[in-house]
Amino acid sequence: MAQTPEVQLGYYVERIKGKVGTGDTSKNATMENYWLASEVLGDMVRVELLDMHDEPTGFVEMVALADFGKRFEYAPEFSPRKVTVRQKQADRVAARAERHLEGKEYLSAEFEFSNALKLDEQNVRANFGLGKTYLATGQTDKAADVFRKLSTIEAVLEPQNKHIFNEFGMNLRKMGLFVEAVRHYHRALTLTAGDENLWFNLGRALFEGGQHKQALGAVRKALEINPNFEEARQYLQGIMQRIS
Repeated sequence: MAQTPEVQLGYYVERIKGKVGTGDTSKNATMENYWLASEVLGDMVRVELLDMHDEPTGFVEMVALADFGKRFEYAPEFSPRKVTVRQKQADRVAARAERHLEGKEYLSAEFEFSNALKLDEQNVRANFGLGKTYLATGQTDKAADVFRKLSTIEAVLEPQNKHIFNEFGMNLRKMGLFVEAVRHYHRALTLTAGDENLWFNLGRALFEGGQHKQALGAVRKALEINPNFEEARQYLQGIMQRIS
């Protein structure tokens, strides 16, 4: 008779793989959700989903022990952040600004992102959104200043901001901020070393910044992780032709 696996109560991470984007622009991505396992009842574990502020959402699941280990990985190093009232307010204002940006209401987006930063000048969503707003309106110097500032904010690498890892780095590269882009990808890879998209985009930033040999290594690493990564394969061929 199989033994019932023991469950350590505490925080767990659930990693869900999928694709973001559509068509030729789609990318493989991994979403990380954090849960609190608080009780074992017979052969079921009670888990509650945490929100972007590491607070309980009220969404509770009872997960069978047989499935628990397949879905969740124990995260003993995880510690919920302490979020102030002003930080929460800043996130709400930034969310409102993002809706304006999506609707191409750029003046309103800039106004709201700036308001969010008055509440919390380190707010990742607000800084990133303001930079994108400046790009959309052709204010590239202002966008570069915002992105340089954002590249120094440690919170960019926190799990709840993982969705901007690649997009932020690509914006840095496209603006010619290669040093900042490479530094950003190196920092991101200390957390998610198995992400082929991060390695690929690191390779692009290295190559465009003139570090061709290092770029080869990064793109080869992306293909080592995902041999079916056709865009990386084509880029690797292009690099080899350029440096041969």
